[in-house]
Amino acid sequence: MKLYTRIKTRPEDFIVEEIPLYAPQDEGNYWFLELKKRNVSTLEALRVISRSLKIPLREIGFAGLKDRFAITTQYITIPDSFSVENLCFKLVNNRWVNTSFSTPESMGFSIKVLGKLSRPLSIGDLKGNRFTVVVRNFEKSLRSRFYRNYEVVRRYGFPNYFGEQRFGSVKSRDDFLLRYLLKGDFEGALRSYFFGKSKVEFWGDWRKLYKTLSPALEEYEKDLIRGLMRGLSPEKAFRILPKNVRLMFNFAFQSFLWNEYLRAYVEAKYPFERVSFINNWKLSYYLQVHDIEYLRELQIPYTAREHPVKDPILRSSIKKVLKRYGVKESWFNAQVGGMTVMTDGLRKAVVFPEGFRVLGKTKREIKLSFTLPPGSYATVLLRFLLKG
Repeated sequence: MKLYTRIKTRPEDFIVEEIPLYAPQDEGNYWFLELKKRNVSTLEALRVISRSLKIPLREIGFAGLKDRFAITTQYITIPDSFSVENLCFKLVNNRWVNTSFSTPESMGFSIKVLGKLSRPLSIGDLKGNRFTVVVRNFEKSLRSRFYRNYEVVRRYGFPNYFGEQRFGSVKSRDDFLLRYLLKGDFEGALRSYFFGKSKVEFWGDWRKLYKTLSPALEEYEKDLIRGLMRGLSPEKAFRILPKNVRLMFNFAFQSFLWNEYLRAYVEAKYPFERVSFINNWKLSYYLQVHDIEYLRELQIPYTAREHPVKDPILRSSIKKVLKRYGVKESWFNAQVGGMTVMTDGLRKAVVFPEGFRVLGKTKREIKLSFTLPPGSYATVLLRFLLKG
């Protein structure tokens, strides 16, 4: 049975609460606000706030993106040169309106002023995320596997793979926009952006493209097609996309490669089991670890250009993955589409959930609570605990 027939059958089944790094103050140059949302992505909520309060999107600080199909609480900052107040928004007839947001089944969000901060929030400015998850279809045949798998997690943690939320820009299997960009194929990147690998007979007829897609597009996407209609080159039109959207294409490809490094390392070193992931990809989870103190401290680089790898198994794993996907060293730190891509950095190979508790259970359901550090994914943990 697939993961999402067990979790996220309704937003209330997946509650995420950001644990803030800072406490609200009485003074500071930035408003500190609580953002609560239901069945809305973080970026969509921020775009509505930006339009409604006439605040440039780049001026709104936040610590991380939260799940769309969930009930989430997170924090944002806005310069105090802008006026802010407690507001609620709800989607009515495909339009966001100011409302009480009191209907439980509605799609909407609210912002609440908590105080001030002396600095804006940036990605990663949080202590962690607390999850409360209801698992449905928790039949008898699953329970023994669940507790057995949890015992592995309790002793050894779990591989810190990037979860599916990181790959929202991947429209079809292995179709990463960054690959087009690195080859200078901006038209191919735009075609992939709108249609994935699907064939489109009217591609190049920008007016027809606009008429066909505009009802479902964001305003910046409409601006992009209007640019093509005015005769802009695909590269210049691509740059119309907000930088945070363009960077997602880089993050998606680098996250995929990093997952593959870790998967190859796990398979080369430990007893493992493969678990289905999105796009027919796989994640491999270890079942036993003979060097947990070493693994607990292991960090895996994104390119290994600025962070050379001493571990011979990891070095070999990275080399094989880069070769398999045709990654060239000239791509590292490349400038494409107005951004620097394929940069290096480090990410912990393993994560240990904190405060893992069973809050309640019935014959068909179990309710769990746990906390993960910034950048780790509850769905990656749940895929292992609930794997068949």
